[in-house]
Amino acid sequence: MDIKEYLKQAYDYTNWANARYFAVAEGLTDEQLHQTQGHSWGDVHATLVHMMSSEWVWMQRWHGGSPQGHLDKAAYPTLAVLKKRWNDIQAEMRAFLEQQTGQSLQSEIGYTNFRGEAFRVPLWQMLAHIVNHETHHRGDLAGMYALMGVDHPEDEMIQYFLNASGQKRF
Repeated sequence: MDIKEYLKQAYDYTNWANARYFAVAEGLTDEQLHQTQGHSWGDVHATLVHMMSSEWVWMQRWHGGSPQGHLDKAAYPTLAVLKKRWNDIQAEMRAFLEQQTGQSLQSEIGYTNFRGEAFRVPLWQMLAHIVNHETHHRGDLAGMYALMGVDHPEDEMIQYFLNASGQKRF
């Protein structure tokens, strides 16, 4: 398997797992959604906005931009608004990945982070970072859900592969 095929499967997994955690958030009360718990970005809503915003930030970097910060969570006051924007970003990310070649995935992309530090990183590493980043924040969400006594879904990569292959449904 080549790196592009692996990344496509990793993104399918990430989108599957994120959708499962988003579905839990859609079942929360407004109070639960915005309850500060000391994890990650403070509450479930803010963490979901951060996850979506991070995908947007990296996509801007892949296209030569260097955003100065994350998207404003106030622009996504409801889960419905957030979900629509996130679906658009995921579709754009998928289209971007489809356009890549083995050579383009190895090419270095320059970007400047929020502190003004400049870096050059192979595109495939930036793409792989998103998968890891989202896993990290689903862990934060799992902790928040557990503190609220709300069940959270299984989301490990092997479970996605078992589900996708029809061996086990999660």
